[in-house]
Amino acid sequence: MSTIIMTGGTFGLGEAAAQRLSAIPGNRLILGGRQSRWPLELASLNSVRRFAGHLLDTLGETKIDALVLNAGLSFPTQARTIDGYETTFAVNHLGHYVLLRLLAPALARHATVVLTTSNTHDPMFSPVAPFPYVDASQLAHQALEKTLSGALAFESGFRAYATSKLCNLLTARAFAAVSEARVIAYNPGYIPGTGLGRNLPAGTLPTSSPQLAEAARLRAGQVLADLALGRIVPPAGHLYASLERGELTWPEPSELARREDVAQQLWRDSAQLAGLA
Repeated sequence: MSTIIMTGGTFGLGEAAAQRLSAIPGNRLILGGRQSRWPLELASLNSVRRFAGHLLDTLGETKIDALVLNAGLSFPTQARTIDGYETTFAVNHLGHYVLLRLLAPALARHATVVLTTSNTHDPMFSPVAPFPYVDASQLAHQALEKTLSGALAFESGFRAYATSKLCNLLTARAFAAVSEARVIAYNPGYIPGTGLGRNLPAGTLPTSSPQLAEAARLRAGQVLADLALGRIVPPAGHLYASLERGELTWPEPSELARREDVAQQLWRDSAQLAGLA
């Protein structure tokens, strides 16, 4: 029996992946989420700790074969988390970072860890890419810009999203350096209809027919599930998987995402923010 822990498995591509994972005989899939039997609110570090503690108590000596960190805030809100951190950074990065740290001792020796990222982290693809540095404390406490009407400004909000996806990639790189697990940062590409553009100005993101959007969602979910199951294995020296027009590729991420020193600094700074040794 394979034990798979997943966040973000009730909507979008995550739902498609969860259905594929749970349909395989012998798989035990545990979904953490706000509307799950396993309550998890990534915007609250206490909730992350409770979820991890409950999970570890339940598993006992059973090891985790795959950890899929897929949940995320698709576009920023103006609120801060209960911990006082900027929501996008806290949900997309810090909550998952803490969950990974707490569950790492329970991973099977050659487990698979998948973090969902995005090509928006890369200036080659993103109109509003992250700044050329990563400072966890600054990201956690940043105040996103607003328009005169009080709405979240596009540039500020989208950069927060893109930077959180860069943090996912850097976290994958830092964990791969200290773990025997197979670590993958997965970019599923843009999938229409998943809510990514709900707070953006009309016409900002491309649209698609419902049929094509559904096909993209299912394909992205299929690849995510197959990565988690080890049916798709990264080429040697690669951990960034990018779905391009339905085909899985293994390109180099952005220059900043390849910086080992930046990855290690983010890892240490995130630990300090979360109160972890």
